[in-house]
Amino acid sequence: MDDGSLPLGCDITREEVRARYGGPTQGAISPSKTSDKIMLFTGPSAETTELEGWASDGCYHFMGLGASGNQVMKQGNRSLANHKQDGRQLHLFILAPDPSSPKLYRYVGRFELDPSNPHYKADAVGQDGTMRSVIIFRLRPVGKVSTYGPRLAATPAQELTIQAAPLRLSRREPVNRVMRPSAARSEGLLLQEYAHHLRSLGRDVSQVQINITGEAGALVIDLLDKTENRLIEVKSNDTRSAVRAAIGALMDYRRFLDPTPRLAVLVPDKPREDLLNLCASLCVEVIWRGENGGFVSSDD
Repeated sequence: MDDGSLPLGCDITREEVRARYGGPTQGAISPSKTSDKIMLFTGPSAETTELEGWASDGCYHFMGLGASGNQVMKQGNRSLANHKQDGRQLHLFILAPDPSSPKLYRYVGRFELDPSNPHYKADAVGQDGTMRSVIIFRLRPVGKVSTYGPRLAATPAQELTIQAAPLRLSRREPVNRVMRPSAARSEGLLLQEYAHHLRSLGRDVSQVQINITGEAGALVIDLLDKTENRLIEVKSNDTRSAVRAAIGALMDYRRFLDPTPRLAVLVPDKPREDLLNLCASLCVEVIWRGENGGFVSSDD
């Protein structure tokens, strides 16, 4: 640390950190009551694997407190957000690879919140298995730090980009982390089948990836029929919840494209009449497999 008593890269227990600098031995954000330091502790977990780590922007992205439900800017999160105005230093410790007990944390160095973009929100699955909103803090190194720790697969986009992407059997939106594998496979197979059908008709089709400014994960449009300027969202069943989710996704995607595309939902079987009426009221086409092979459209 700044006083030279803790070298970069050393492994230490939380109890030893507390004895030296104060602060509780529980919680990822540990403000000291006896010094000007806030200790940050983190390690690989199901909740943080895709959201925490070193990013291409030079910052360490660190998830806030709150295991379930939406994270809010209070208690430890507020202490971290206000560290500069409170005159506090941030020091980061990442779980060491040594599986000994008690756990050892590797000291990475001193940080501060990025002055231009200190934090952003992301979607993540909580410990209760439901999707929620979390706070991701962008920690920028102060002086020399260790480069130990995980790397983010994708850094939040600096600007909006829209690009074609090759067709994939599995979809990559964050919500699929809670989707049953069988459902994801069913959607992927239905997507490939319909894409092949469209190409046999001479249509130009692809998936589209939308990178939104400040968002870590990209939106992926299941199918874009470029020839007909039509967005198609695929679902593994024709339930009300699936159809409503598809409509919501299409409305989200549509605002990024110019000219405004037509919208369509692709499901394995014909939905019941009320769901067809719902889609018709919103000018959303519904497509399903026909009894004798091929596909049927509600617009036919």
